[in-house]
Amino acid sequence: MIQSRPLHLTLPTGFDSWAQVLTDWRVSRAFDASPLPGCWSGEPELAVPFVSAVSREICARQLRRPPVALQVERQRVVESTYERAGGPAYIELREAMEAGQRRCFAGIRAEHGGRLAAADFRLPDEVVRLQAAFLTSRQRYAPAVEDAQRAAARAYWKNCPRHGIADHFFNDATDDSIPARMARVDPAWWWRSFFARLQAKSQRHHAAEGRLLDALPSLRAQAKKTTLAAQIACWSETAAADWGWRGGTHYRRLADYADRKAQSTVAWFEQRAPGYLGTSTIRRALDTRLHLFLAARDPHMQLLAAERERLSEHWRN
Repeated sequence: MIQSRPLHLTLPTGFDSWAQVLTDWRVSRAFDASPLPGCWSGEPELAVPFVSAVSREICARQLRRPPVALQVERQRVVESTYERAGGPAYIELREAMEAGQRRCFAGIRAEHGGRLAAADFRLPDEVVRLQAAFLTSRQRYAPAVEDAQRAAARAYWKNCPRHGIADHFFNDATDDSIPARMARVDPAWWWRSFFARLQAKSQRHHAAEGRLLDALPSLRAQAKKTTLAAQIACWSETAAADWGWRGGTHYRRLADYADRKAQSTVAWFEQRAPGYLGTSTIRRALDTRLHLFLAARDPHMQLLAAERERLSEHWRN
């Protein structure tokens, strides 16, 4: 009998998700393929917090920070879908509620001049009734709105694929982030060496692959009336709308190579900075060292320091 490897993978110590494990693997391989930055010649162990910081930034951008344009597209279809699903009755109810609210607030302004305390504010019963009916109506048509938002998201991702890392991926990173500072401290190394290799390692991948591994135990538990494949297909459809992930990797194959990559990633960290994954004090110390190291060499910080030291023309006052 051929037995498959278990799908309940054990997350290595020091990682909070499989998305982090797989992204760390890709970032560390890109780092190893690049020459060591010249400014790090005496402190090669800083590679560990650097890889971890870049990996966290990639996961955050691909999974937790939806583009503003996507949010706009999803919001744009909301009210029009409610109107289409609810018809004239929904539109009349909304207009009646809004008219009642306007009359109520206009009366409060005329009577109290805008100085009514919050504790004394009460909406008229008719306005409360209209608001409750309006919210009930929206709940009734919420599934149609969710479908419309998913369709809008799919249309957005069709023109803006999220697999891989585009040239502008880190452009709006905060000024004190590790990617932004490294790009200023050693721009030649960042763009010509490391970033190009990071793009090559990431061109067919997305952090959602790891999120699927995180979700597998709960998906298997839900697979009672339907198959696990059907549960994964439903999950992948949501991931495609939220993150732009197109899937394409079978979950068993994904679990197999994730387990191997986890072992090599842990070995990479332990070889360069023993204890970083399992000891919070070592992790904090190295993370702080990297921030201080780059801040001391950051031309933006040096410019700000020079500006602070310059005497003000009003110094005599």
